[in-house]
Amino acid sequence: MRLILGGYANGRTAYAMQKYQLTVQDCFDASQQLLTDWQGQRLILHVESLAARWLTGEKDPGEEIQLWLEKWKDAVVISQEVGCGLVPVEPEQRRFREAVGRLNCLLADSAETVERVCCGLGMRLK
Repeated sequence: MRLILGGYANGRTAYAMQKYQLTVQDCFDASQQLLTDWQGQRLILHVESLAARWLTGEKDPGEEIQLWLEKWKDAVVISQEVGCGLVPVEPEQRRFREAVGRLNCLLADSAETVERVCCGLGMRLK
């Protein structure tokens, strides 16, 4: 798996599509589709949205992602960094933020490469 992280609107998807020569048909948007609808697409977008879905269903995002790590071993996975900036006032938002951070750590640990994209430029972390 290749993991690409970055803040909102920093060009992660365009960077991944260009670098790995992917097309729109290669994309699976986890924020818009159910994981059960994944059909082997090579680019998984918005993995951070899964944390919110799992928390709403009272599931542990750390346990749930384990089911997908092997399936996504040949994929490029994109997740948003949400831990920068002000700490949210609402407990639910803090819980989401922590869950995404932990989820990204698990993804990074399993990934062959990890890159951070800022202003459309990729920086290799791993």
